[in-house]
Amino acid sequence: MNFNENESRSEILLKYWGFTKFRDSQEEIIDNVIENKDVLALLPTGGGKSLCYQLPAILKKGTCIVISPLIALMEDQVSDLQKKGINATYLNSNHRFKDIDRILDNVIYGDVKFLFISPERINSRIFEERFKKMNVNFIAVDEAHCISEWGNDFRPNFRNISYLKKWKPEVSFIALTATATKEVVTDIQSQLLFKEFNVVRKSFIRNNIIYKIIDCSNKEDVLLKTLKKECSIIYVRTRNKSEYLSDLLNKHGFKTNFYHGGLDFEVRTKKQKHWIDNRFNTMVATSAFGMGINKSNVRSVIHYEISDTIESFYQESGRAGRDGKTAYSLVLKNESDLDNIKKRHLIKYPSLDAIKKVFQTISNHHQIAMGYSSEKNYSLDIDLIAQKTNLPRLGTMACLNYLKKEEYIKEINKYEFSQLQIIEPLQNLNIFLKKHTQYEKIIDVLIRSYSNINNQNIAISEQIISKRLNQESKETICQLNRLNELKIVAYNEKKSSYTIQFQKPRPNINTLRLSVNHLHQKDLKEHKIKAIMNFTRSRTTCRNKKLLNYFGEKSIEKCNNCDNCTMGLKKDHNPTNIIENAILILIQYEPKSPNYLFKQFQGLIENETYNKIVKNMIKSERIFLVNNLLCKS
Repeated sequence: MNFNENESRSEILLKYWGFTKFRDSQEEIIDNVIENKDVLALLPTGGGKSLCYQLPAILKKGTCIVISPLIALMEDQVSDLQKKGINATYLNSNHRFKDIDRILDNVIYGDVKFLFISPERINSRIFEERFKKMNVNFIAVDEAHCISEWGNDFRPNFRNISYLKKWKPEVSFIALTATATKEVVTDIQSQLLFKEFNVVRKSFIRNNIIYKIIDCSNKEDVLLKTLKKECSIIYVRTRNKSEYLSDLLNKHGFKTNFYHGGLDFEVRTKKQKHWIDNRFNTMVATSAFGMGINKSNVRSVIHYEISDTIESFYQESGRAGRDGKTAYSLVLKNESDLDNIKKRHLIKYPSLDAIKKVFQTISNHHQIAMGYSSEKNYSLDIDLIAQKTNLPRLGTMACLNYLKKEEYIKEINKYEFSQLQIIEPLQNLNIFLKKHTQYEKIIDVLIRSYSNINNQNIAISEQIISKRLNQESKETICQLNRLNELKIVAYNEKKSSYTIQFQKPRPNINTLRLSVNHLHQKDLKEHKIKAIMNFTRSRTTCRNKKLLNYFGEKSIEKCNNCDNCTMGLKKDHNPTNIIENAILILIQYEPKSPNYLFKQFQGLIENETYNKIVKNMIKSERIFLVNNLLCKS
């Protein structure tokens, strides 16, 4: 790797990235980094954040330390830099000690230009010792909103980043994010110990993205009508839903796959690569398909279920149209979605009464007397506690999490390995496999991987077996359970057993109080929920304007593209024309009742005027009334 110190930033830009000019704000951010200033770079999704730290790192002597939240993102960026001929490496939570030792030595004594690390790796003795010996030119913090408790993806380990400033006070920070409210902006700079507050901001507006919210009762039908056979992402909330919708869309002729956090890392990586390589058009995914996803030709992002926060929605929607061409952000919405957001919030932040009830129940169950403690480990049956307290399981777990945070109890997870023995005699096994060839591979892997598995119970790893079979773990478990049913193997799947310790003497239940931090986090979440509800329910304000106002951008014009803007886009601005246009848009994808439609215009139009408009539209055959539903002609 040879860098010419006399090369200008423009020459480096062309040499390594193939660009002849910088985007808005990139050069200003780079100037700040070169001048050793702490800087917070606020750029929209797809705004070229990586270049803002990679280019000055090439210009400056020493190694750039990049804090990154995702292993996959690190690997992609390191791979991309290496393809450019730039020496880069990464260090994450999966590395063993000897690997860590070797990598850190290479940074100190070699010519490594970039070291990508996860925030979890900072708080270790070996990293601290080696970091102090490194020639660090500056530190880049990607997805910096994760630092802030105000941010959507708050991760406590990100707070460790400030140690780097304490160890090397002379080293500057560049923090980068695409989602930051004014509270987050202030918090990031405070947490990173900026010498002076310094923000370079590019507008978060994405003019090429058209935002639409579609009210619908039957989402599947609307999805099938709106989805086109082009590159798309569909966001859902659950793993099961991602698999179900993917299967449904494939049956209707769409080239689709699914992605969620329950898949093995190798499987997720493979699916992502196949999507990037255009082997299928549509990815149905949970939020696990998140940071670091970069594909320029995504034409639509569809939220089958609305995100819990504006931050998540903006990030996910921003994966569309990164090539600058027109793209769509669609939300399939009904009121039950918004109700579910509220319910999840209540579960995550339980009431004081619920917490007291759970604590009292587990204390009574294990006969812990008032004012006494115990050093014993006690089994914890969450389903039993939920039954006794009349709380949902998730609500019970939320109460237990609170009690753990406040150190009333300590939870210990103990995992047992699955046990398996091939019980069918070898001769009979061969006969069985001739008739059931689908089990040949898994039986072969079991015999090759575990000696003596024909004679005794052996501890096995479904993950290892799946890797050797090149399939998902759930498929392996399904096969093993089927072989167990057929009496070919004796298989006992591993189960997690939970135990707790009481860390304090049992207090009088009336003295138990919610912590200030719990209440603070609860208030923050409620603020975010109100914001996303207001965004989805609004029928008058420009969607782009509402998004940007949330992030602190006030003086912007209407986009004239979103559903709210186009509702009222008539040259004469005649109120009747506006309402007619709005009705046509609202029933575009599925019929609606007259009462439902009127509710959308409450406060804007009188009932008598509304009825007159509807009658005229029916009379002119622009719409039809069928079974008390208004349909588009």
